[in-house]
Amino acid sequence: MHNMPVDDRHQLYARPPIVEAVFELRFASPVSENRSQRACDRLAKEYTKSSVKKLADVKVDFNTQQATFVNTHTNFQLSSSDLADIYAVSANSMLWARRAPYEGWEKFSSKFGAELPQVMKVLGDPQIARIGLRYVNRIDVRLDNELAHYEDFLKFRIQHDDILDPATSFQWTLVKEFTDTGLKVLVQSASVEPEIPGYAAFSFDIDVFCDSNPPSKAIDILLRVKEMRVLKNKIFEAGITDKAREYYS
Repeated sequence: MHNMPVDDRHQLYARPPIVEAVFELRFASPVSENRSQRACDRLAKEYTKSSVKKLADVKVDFNTQQATFVNTHTNFQLSSSDLADIYAVSANSMLWARRAPYEGWEKFSSKFGAELPQVMKVLGDPQIARIGLRYVNRIDVRLDNELAHYEDFLKFRIQHDDILDPATSFQWTLVKEFTDTGLKVLVQSASVEPEIPGYAAFSFDIDVFCDSNPPSKAIDILLRVKEMRVLKNKIFEAGITDKAREYYS
């Protein structure tokens, strides 16, 4: 049992900076290509577009200067007409993703919540090695004398001496395990290419996951994901400033 509540009081924002939300399951052992295709076919009516890609790892022998392809597998993907909603499955994992504009947790979770039990059955109820819930936020900052003051929006930051100030770009990663709940989190931020003239931009990427005795039944997976969202929201709120909250509200 986990003592983290499955609901929270996360503030709702009119303009959330979410560019992509991803719910991913990784399998303890590979599923067959036939089952992956059948899972994709099972949900095909819920999407507009479909694609199939052959994927492979490349092994390079530098002594002989030869490359060989290993672990070849197929990725099946479904998407909406605007490519905002995505379902993908391969031998090792499957995921649901929602790209901007993000329409809220209720709509996103309702979609994968309805589809998960269907594909789990088609896949043969595989054992799950990892459950992940990842939110990638993009924060656009207006330039001030050709500088972007990230600290006005983000509390998590790199502390350094004045000799490196001002820095033209940055990147950092934090990893933490919450032993009381069995959850882990990978938090990252980095400067990214701006898309708006007169602005700079940086990411705020929160990946909450469970890779220690994760459940494998659909109903239990969905309950676990609710707990993960609570933690994701707490980290987001802890990481942004009041100025950011005003900007997103």
